[in-house]
Amino acid sequence: MKQAEQLRVRDIGLFFLLGLMDERTALTAAGRVIAQLKAQYGDSFQSVPPVVLIRSCRASWKAFRRTVPRNQPVEIPQAAWVLPSSPREIDITAWGRYQKDASDDDVMALLFSHVLGFSDTDLAEGFQTSVGTIRYRLGKGVRQLGLVVRGGSAT
Repeated sequence: MKQAEQLRVRDIGLFFLLGLMDERTALTAAGRVIAQLKAQYGDSFQSVPPVVLIRSCRASWKAFRRTVPRNQPVEIPQAAWVLPSSPREIDITAWGRYQKDASDDDVMALLFSHVLGFSDTDLAEGFQTSVGTIRYRLGKGVRQLGLVVRGGSAT
């Protein structure tokens, strides 16, 4: 697998793991999106337009999101996911608490923008909304996540 393809697969997997907060469901959802995009784009999978990737992930998210309760604890096994080495443990407890009260669109916008690095323009096109709406969702999401990190509530 080429490096660009590996990065694309990693992004899709990370989106679903952090978005759905359930390893088994994340692997299934990511595998389905990857298979669909590979069937559609073949050897040029790594150059799938960002808008197509965003729309594919959002559609799959909506299908799988109903199967995962928002308040379930998440455990990230080291075998399935390559996590960055850090002197501290990665703690995603605050992220999980944020997700309990946040809208799906806010969570997806934060993941696509701040975790995966997609542009506001690509997000707006992928979400089929305005750039202003995307920026509002991102600002609101960052503020709410900040409150959770500081010990408050996301709402």
